[in-house]
Amino acid sequence: MEFSLDLMKELSRCIGCGACNISCPMFHISDYRETEGARARIKLISMLGSGKMDLTEEFLRYIFTCMNCGLCTDLCPVGIEVFDVIVKSRSSLVDMGYVPLVTVDMRDAKRRTGSPIGEGLTKGVWLPPDFQPKKDADILFFAGCWVHTAPDVAITMSKILQKIAPNMTPAGPNEPCCGGLLRVIGEKDSSEESKNELLKYIRDLSPKSVVSGCSLCASLFPDLSMKYFSSFVEEALNSGKIRTKSMKGKKNRVFLLRSCRSDGAAERILNRIKNANVIDAPDWICCDCGASLIYQADPEKFDRWFKRVSEIASDSNADYLVIEETACYSMISKLLEGKNKYKGMKILSFPSFLISYIS
Repeated sequence: MEFSLDLMKELSRCIGCGACNISCPMFHISDYRETEGARARIKLISMLGSGKMDLTEEFLRYIFTCMNCGLCTDLCPVGIEVFDVIVKSRSSLVDMGYVPLVTVDMRDAKRRTGSPIGEGLTKGVWLPPDFQPKKDADILFFAGCWVHTAPDVAITMSKILQKIAPNMTPAGPNEPCCGGLLRVIGEKDSSEESKNELLKYIRDLSPKSVVSGCSLCASLFPDLSMKYFSSFVEEALNSGKIRTKSMKGKKNRVFLLRSCRSDGAAERILNRIKNANVIDAPDWICCDCGASLIYQADPEKFDRWFKRVSEIASDSNADYLVIEETACYSMISKLLEGKNKYKGMKILSFPSFLISYIS
């Protein structure tokens, strides 16, 4: 494999300590199997690039399937951007024509429908049929592809944002894909095209602020100047535009399944709700839009991940399992076939939980 010299140099910096495995969700749900952790992925990609192993469809699939949470980067003692290296290796393979079957459907879906998450997505079903976004709004609500699959959550997000700024507008049914998920699966050219299309869309509407329902978009593309929903709501709380109310009753134990790329705002907001008992969760428990790849490519592994997470939440006697990222809420809802309870816990999206406790 003709990986670039810069990529090979970065791969060679790995000292094999395994710190990246500590935060790897796949490592934890596989009973600490080495090949499921980030360390093995880095080492094996390095071996591939140096000609010490052959590329097979099985190995190509392996490189592309993980939770894509990016947590592996946080603990590297020598400062390797571990997840960035994994994504760059994927892009290199795509550039050389090695596209794994697990990503073909996502790439083709983007070409056919404008979104990589698959068929059946109709954006803006939660909006009036003749809806058009307003120009010069105080807030432009960029929902993101997955939020459109959960109309109830999209409506709730809009209501919360309207509490903060009545002059708010959703981006609407013509909202472009941001390209974040395409970037994760190595389709960097298509990702850049999508991002630029969205950037033009935002500039044409010229809002004062852009709030994203997808943390992947907000974190990967800083030039879009987006705020993730949770972070924006926390700013509104800090400025006094909205305030939290108190939970009633005794069943107030909340287990937060946080977004991997959030800044901790959701947990801090929950801790501001009087009488809410927010349970500490292991650092490796998170989920965002990047999980779409393993959700579609290896549903059994996604199912095992969720069962392990819900087992930990249930063992903590949680009354609520609150899911910060709407993408993950939508995936999990489909896994549970629309049920809103599991292991005695009520399953809620973060906005749907929050709206009852803000004014």
